Amino acid sequence: MFGKSAEFWTVVCGMVLWAMVKAESEPLYRRMIKTAASAFLAYGLSPTIAPWTRDSEVLAALGVMALGLIALDTATGLISDREFIKEMIRRRIGGRG
Repeated sequence: MFGKSAEFWTVVCGMVLWAMVKAESEPLYRRMIKTAASAFLAYGLSPTIAPWTRDSEVLAALGVMALGLIALDTATGLISDREFIKEMIRRRIGGRG
């Protein structure tokens, strides 16, 4: 399917299920969007990353999805922390804390 092996899709589906179960405190729609974005990144980047994983698109997809979810979780956490953003802006413009 779409030029990828069954093993590739098994890994992607497994990571999707793991990511969906992992975040109980997060709204379902947000977790679905992050997981879909990570899966799309894995699909698109796995051929490029595969040479660094012994030409294994399966390992590349696993790495991209794992790192993608970590990056998306970190970015979401930083963006949703309004106090952190306010403090960064204050530091940038030299305002008083």
